[in-house]
Amino acid sequence: MKTCDSFGRIKAAYERDITYLHNHAQLQAGTRSGKVSAATVPGVKRRMARALSKHYEHCRMCG
Repeated sequence: MKTCDSFGRIKAAYERDITYLHNHAQLQAGTRSGKVSAATVPGVKRRMARALSKHYEHCRMCG
């Protein structure tokens, strides 16, 4: 699958957020903020998938 630079930037930004939330959840395990971060990760993954598929559908270079 060939993608454009914008696709890569979108994906990298979401992956950076997911990594941050996951690391924060591990460092703050057992605290309220750690639990919230852990619970937020699946939602961010869904939003990433939605954003990437929407981009892929509308982008002339990707599709």
